[in-house]
Amino acid sequence: MPFEQGGRIRPPVVPLPKLTFKPTAPAAKAVAPAPAAPTGHSSVDSFQGTAAARSSSPACPVGTTWTGDQPLSEARNAHRTNTKEQFQAALDSGANWFEGDVRKEINNDTPEMRHDSGHEDGDNLTLHEWLTMGKESGRGLKLDIKEGDQMPAVLDELEKVGIPEERLMLNLSFDDMKKWGAEIRERFPNAILAINPPTDGQVKADDAAKMVALAKELGGPATFVVRHDKLTDEAIQTFLPAGTVSVWGEAKDPVKAGEDLRARGVNGMVDIAGPHGNSWGDKADAVKNWVKTGLDKLF
Repeated sequence: MPFEQGGRIRPPVVPLPKLTFKPTAPAAKAVAPAPAAPTGHSSVDSFQGTAAARSSSPACPVGTTWTGDQPLSEARNAHRTNTKEQFQAALDSGANWFEGDVRKEINNDTPEMRHDSGHEDGDNLTLHEWLTMGKESGRGLKLDIKEGDQMPAVLDELEKVGIPEERLMLNLSFDDMKKWGAEIRERFPNAILAINPPTDGQVKADDAAKMVALAKELGGPATFVVRHDKLTDEAIQTFLPAGTVSVWGEAKDPVKAGEDLRARGVNGMVDIAGPHGNSWGDKADAVKNWVKTGLDKLF
């Protein structure tokens, strides 16, 4: 959906009539102290943040924009916004974070927004389109880098579009973060780095310790991201002194799953969806998209 400058439509300006008398000066009012200047990111999301800062979670914000001083516990993530249709649905929702997946275009060398390796339903956005629309929306923007070799183009495009760093999160595999993390931090010092596990299995204390060590090496704001059903209590206890714990995945009852995870100590972004992809319609769409992918690669 097109936006006016600043993400809103400005009303027409109507000139006021000139005053023919000298107005009476209003009574002096008490002036509230100016708010503290934004730090660029919340200390809650940095491994340097204190335990006291991480434990004080303010109420859920009003509205759908994101500022760098909000803790990730307030994030409401639209998990898939890769197509024009998904992006519009996210704009119409109460989400204050948009997540998009980056891969190389199937029949081109430029990055596009696509979750699966093959075709998906809908009109996929280019990375430039997604970033431009996301910037205008005022939301936090999470890029899930599915193919690490796209990082040079991604970093260049981020600089070109001018995404505010305090609204940016980059999610890479553990190995890709080790490879690209230093350059990301140099070019975007206040972006949130989503540190993923070094294993596909249960994330235990040793795995969590490696993630914490990587976050400390790279510096700046970070969150430790684990699939909710792979997260152990020993990993949570390893993460908590160092930063926020964020989770994703599916559950039959997402609300209850989120409440249980909060009770266990998860203090970052909770992104739990209901089960999907199991209907006959979904399977038919998968076959159709597989055929389209094959044709694109041929032609």
